[in-house]
Amino acid sequence: MAIAAESEGLGICYIGGIRNNPQAISDLLRLPAHVYPVFGMCLGYPAHDPDVKPRLPVEAILKEDHYDEDHEQVVAFDDTMQCYYRERRSGNKDTDWSRNLTPLFDTKLRPHMRDFLVERGFEMK
Repeated sequence: MAIAAESEGLGICYIGGIRNNPQAISDLLRLPAHVYPVFGMCLGYPAHDPDVKPRLPVEAILKEDHYDEDHEQVVAFDDTMQCYYRERRSGNKDTDWSRNLTPLFDTKLRPHMRDFLVERGFEMK
């Protein structure tokens, strides 16, 4: 869907926050049992052409046969993201990738999902 939309000049934005209140979204869309929302997607013609957000290099996330931590790549990516945030936010955001993610792991993210999925008919083992 994203590739098709972008090939026609549309911009897209994924909305992962859909999972913050999946019951309300399920009710709104009248989703049947065994169906749940994973993400939303906004489509539209962009008013401007923003820079593409940098991503971790494939070598930092794709592991074959064993996991090897590549601290240097993470440090380099932190520098890349700090520059990206400063430029994109006109200096209003002074953080990097690692510091930006840290709060996500301080507490259990979306603790309501297990009960929600059981109510939708998914067995948890």
